[in-house]
Amino acid sequence: ILKAGGAYVPLDPSYPTERLSYLLSDAGIEVLLTQNNLLSTLPSHSAQVVCVDTDGGVIESYSQDNLVTGVRAENLAYVIYTSGSTGQPKGVTIAQRNLVEHGMTMAAEYHLTVSDRVLQFAALSFDVALEEILPTWLSGATVVLRPPAMLTSVGEWVDFIDTHNLTVLNLPAAFWQEWIVDLSTSPQDLPSCLRLVIVGSEQVQWSRVALWQQYVPSHIELYNAYGVTEATITATVYKSDLANQEERTGIVPIGQPIANTQVYVLDRQMQPVP
Repeated sequence: ILKAGGAYVPLDPSYPTERLSYLLSDAGIEVLLTQNNLLSTLPSHSAQVVCVDTDGGVIESYSQDNLVTGVRAENLAYVIYTSGSTGQPKGVTIAQRNLVEHGMTMAAEYHLTVSDRVLQFAALSFDVALEEILPTWLSGATVVLRPPAMLTSVGEWVDFIDTHNLTVLNLPAAFWQEWIVDLSTSPQDLPSCLRLVIVGSEQVQWSRVALWQQYVPSHIELYNAYGVTEATITATVYKSDLANQEERTGIVPIGQPIANTQVYVLDRQMQPVP
């Protein structure tokens, strides 16, 4: 879709029918890209349906030459719906320029190279999935998709990292913190291939970082990433200094703005602080 110059709207098949119906209508969906086995779960709509699993013959009949789309930097890349403050989902529109800038910046921020293997952990309806996929491809690295069954135990999780030689993990803070608790109760050597773990989506406590230090080799870097959907996924990154053994309490900082990003710190009256 992106290569064709179009904007995509992710629809999670597990969403309630009412929510799917609202998203299809509100976003003005013209083409619905799906699989045949999901058609019965979709609400009524007027979009053209393309099933990637059963329409292969038709798709293959088209030219294989690169598309000339005329897409411009200001054109939309995607629309992702958040919960919204009014009860109705709110569509956030992100332009091509923002997505390209973010992808290039995060590839540099995470020092991605062709030898990296990055886990795609987030649901595709969540914008963090783009941070796992696009910077990886821009770096010539490999995206490894997450199978649902691998999360049944900490042992299987670690085995999955080892088997697929994963070098970078981008995890929700809640999952990362549960992993730390599991490691503290059932210590297990982490695969030597792992070099970077990024956590985000929720606040991170220094107490968890201290626990992480006890059970994880020091060569594995830990970053705390912060951002909002409206600002294109990640806006700031804090690189935890695991070598510093000084005891710290409270919440881990959200860090400093990534390249080409400005951060405004406001007081309770929404005025810039000194």
